[in-house]
Amino acid sequence: MRLIPRLGRAYALARWPVDWGMSLVAPILVDKGVAEGYGYKHASYSIVYPGSPWGDAEFVLVSVSAAEAYDDFSKLLKTMLSGPELKRSRAASSPSVFETTVTKTSSEGVFQGSNNLS
Repeated sequence: MRLIPRLGRAYALARWPVDWGMSLVAPILVDKGVAEGYGYKHASYSIVYPGSPWGDAEFVLVSVSAAEAYDDFSKLLKTMLSGPELKRSRAASSPSVFETTVTKTSSEGVFQGSNNLS
C-alpha cells in the first residue's frame, strides 16, 4: 500500500513537469488514514455531488506538492531499505540534489498531431 503509489508519483515527477499530485477520495479513506498512507499531505473536505447517479456523493480532495512528494519518497526508501550495508553507504554519501528540468515529455516514436499519409 505504501510503495506503489509513491513509485507512480516518483515516475510522474521524473517524467513530466508536475507541481501537485491530487486525487478525489471517499471521506472514510481520509478518516482511516489510507490517503495519508499513500503519501498525500493535505485534505480538503470540499467536493459534494448531490443527486449523482449513485446518490448524494461526497469526496475529499487530497494533494501533495512535488517537493513534499520527493521528501516523502526519500523518507520511505530510507525506512524500507535500512539494512546494515545501506546505513554504511549512506553515511559516506553526499546529499542528494534533484533535477527538475524536463527536456522531453514523449517517448521515442510518439508523434503529436495528424500523421496522414494519403
